[in-house]
Amino acid sequence: MSNPKNDPTPTSTPPSEGGGNPKNRLVLLGLAIFCLVIFSITGPMTAVLTKMMQGDPPLMARLELPSGAAEISLEEYRSARNYLSWSNRLMGVQTSPNTEEVLAYATKRMLAAEYSVAVSDAELAQFLQMQMRIFQAAKYQDIWRRMGFPSALQYEALVRELLKVSTLERLLASTAMPSESELLAQWAKDYGEMKLEYVVFTSEDFIDAAAALEPSEEELAEFYDTGLSYNQRAGLMNEEAVAFEALIISEAALGTEAVKAWNPQEEPSDEALQGFYDFRRFILYQRSADDPQIEIELTLSREELGDRLKRDFLLNRAALALLNEATSTEDLAAFATSKGVEMVVEAEPIPASQLPDLPRIGSSVLRQMAFSELNTFLNEPIILDGMALLARPSIQLSRAMPELTEVRESVVDYWRESRQQVLAKEAADAFVAAIPREEGALEGDPVSMQSADFSAAVAASGGELVTMDWVSRRVRPVSDPKWTSQDTLRPWLRNQVGSLLDDYVVNEVIGTLENPRDGASVVVLLAGRKDADTTRIWPGEIENARRTARSTAQRMFFDEQLSYEGLARAFKIEKTERADDQ
Repeated sequence: MSNPKNDPTPTSTPPSEGGGNPKNRLVLLGLAIFCLVIFSITGPMTAVLTKMMQGDPPLMARLELPSGAAEISLEEYRSARNYLSWSNRLMGVQTSPNTEEVLAYATKRMLAAEYSVAVSDAELAQFLQMQMRIFQAAKYQDIWRRMGFPSALQYEALVRELLKVSTLERLLASTAMPSESELLAQWAKDYGEMKLEYVVFTSEDFIDAAAALEPSEEELAEFYDTGLSYNQRAGLMNEEAVAFEALIISEAALGTEAVKAWNPQEEPSDEALQGFYDFRRFILYQRSADDPQIEIELTLSREELGDRLKRDFLLNRAALALLNEATSTEDLAAFATSKGVEMVVEAEPIPASQLPDLPRIGSSVLRQMAFSELNTFLNEPIILDGMALLARPSIQLSRAMPELTEVRESVVDYWRESRQQVLAKEAADAFVAAIPREEGALEGDPVSMQSADFSAAVAASGGELVTMDWVSRRVRPVSDPKWTSQDTLRPWLRNQVGSLLDDYVVNEVIGTLENPRDGASVVVLLAGRKDADTTRIWPGEIENARRTARSTAQRMFFDEQLSYEGLARAFKIEKTERADDQ
């Protein structure tokens, strides 16, 4: 084992014990002479002085390793305690640093050395990368500096030592394999079956009761601030809105002298027209939904477009030429007049959903202005029927919740809807509270009743008893009932009870279980349970059980064999009197 003086951990070394240091020997010698002068020499005193003068290092434990007898010295004990402390800090396993746990860790370190357990650079790097993600460190040096190390090498030496022990534990635990009977028992438990009887209190049952309720202003204000669901808030929000300015270049304007003065006049090549068509075909030239050709081709062909393609190309080219100058102008109205184009101003913000329906210039592309830079033109012209449009937002209003007074009626409706679920939960709780308890039962104790009594209680409450007859506690596609996609309550209920089935006993009343999706509160009676039939196992199911059984076996091996008690049995660890005094 390594000497604490060579340990990579930044910790102070406690004073040495024993007679190894010459200065200590002088001190002990002086003490012995003092004792001889003051006291008479007795047999016990002679033994004490002999023990004080001897130079053997203090011993904490003896054990039998595969290679033979071994000892855990005080120095090795202190080193193990130091590493165990770092293991608790870095490896995510909290272990009490008592004497036995330290001796167990020292034994594992000795076994790792005995079996030549090594940690590769790749394994070390993988652990360090995981640490960076956990600590959200931008740089690796942030990790070892945070831990108080002067260099990365010293920190990596510590981590490598810790990984040797965890690797040893993993290798030893991997030898624990479940037997065939344990595997079958695990499968039977995993897919155990249960019979449920239950009553459902749905929010729809309390529509009328909730409609008669009237919230106070304080209740409504609190509900408006914290009680609305995401979809409810989204439905109440004022949507984005924009006011904007636009320049319009029409097909007729292209022929005017004012536009010809700044607009290029050369004829477009066929290659340029093809490029324009390819780039914009899915934006400008999609077929209408009632076009029978849409099943064959989504867009119109160049032949079908005819002169429209050239017209749109020329409008787009003119708009791009105008955009370069319009971007830097301050007086847009004067600029439009000088260029011979039309200017349109929408001074009042228009909701984004209404922009596609504006007369003459309506387009879904205008909605981009709600999210673009204020007072800046959109990057691309908007091509409409016989015109091109350059638009820039002058006012932008973000989505926001309105004042409560503006939507009070809708909020009251939502509040009443939420009260339906509350009333259903209260009715379910009252049903459970009315079930007779055994004499002396404490609050929180399971409530039990026979199936017939549960059925009678459901009938007395005006509810309907529903039975889920012998269904697997977890999904089994082959044998599960054929529930429809609309039937969400029963699969949910199976998972709710099945996931905690080990915590329940037969005839226990389980509830209240709340299902917000279906607006339901459910009270369940576990009417029966049994292990699954091991003669009807499907391959995928046995693989799941094998993984679970292996994990269980390895966990038990770790708890039983790698604990101090397990190691003491296996390697005959014998603590010394000094260890017992710790």
